[in-house]
Amino acid sequence: MENFKSGFLALVGKPNAGKSTLLNSLIQQKVSIVSPKPQTTRNKVLGIWTEEDCQMVFVDMPGIIKPKNTLGQYMEKSIDSGVRDVDAIVYVTDGHKGISDEDIDLMQKYGAKGVPMVVVVSKTDICQPEKLMLELAKLNDLDFIKEIYCISAKRNRNVNDLKQGLKKYLTDTIKYFADDDVTDKSQRFLVTEIIREKILLLCDNEIPHGIGVTLNKMEYNKLKKMWDIDANIIVEKASHKPIILGKQGRMIKQIGTYSRDSIEKMLESKIYLSLWIKVKEDWRNSDYMLKEIGYDKKEL
Repeated sequence: MENFKSGFLALVGKPNAGKSTLLNSLIQQKVSIVSPKPQTTRNKVLGIWTEEDCQMVFVDMPGIIKPKNTLGQYMEKSIDSGVRDVDAIVYVTDGHKGISDEDIDLMQKYGAKGVPMVVVVSKTDICQPEKLMLELAKLNDLDFIKEIYCISAKRNRNVNDLKQGLKKYLTDTIKYFADDDVTDKSQRFLVTEIIREKILLLCDNEIPHGIGVTLNKMEYNKLKKMWDIDANIIVEKASHKPIILGKQGRMIKQIGTYSRDSIEKMLESKIYLSLWIKVKEDWRNSDYMLKEIGYDKKEL
């Protein structure tokens, strides 16, 4: 197609900066899970937006952290591989918390790669204008920043302006994905992520980051016209199991109810969901368990 442009745009930033919420808003579909907890995103997740004259592939990265285990190392390598060969780096920073020295250091680190950088200041709907102006002034001396956008992904404020502005950085002419593709992730992956999201949201601060989800079965029953899904919730310690289970099984029932509702919307079908809790001590340092749960180093 004449004048058709395409390209890859990396969303990077510290944990909980609002990258996943922004990705979902940019492509107008939920493909990346969201919770108030840092390290919610563990894998690179592609969000695909296609128009008549362009295709934008957004790469949602895990939040940038100092790795403390094998899973953390996987996430760090995922970020490093994700910013290779992209057309632009979109650095997302939390406007409400403020632009920290660590943010500036990270911007300089990724700015040194020679790839155009656009800074997105998120969560401006809960940021006082006077404070926001002071925060933006911190970026004045960073001449490698091409543009700055102040947005609220939650309220969809200025997100379309950002999307239109990013078109100028697209350099390819290849249509990498079909018109109706919105992500590169499989339905199986999205199902496990939805379940993990509900655990993070419902258990609040009681459960640390050591939660994983694996699928034992995901089959469509043509006779009953519904999906049969059987999943394991992986915890690191035996003491975490009763927290997920809840008093008289109330918590796991609630996790199942919330997960079922979201999965049915995604699959556009009724589902039968079974959840089991399994204790796998220190699984975040086990290459075997990481691969089982979906974090395969070979994919980096």
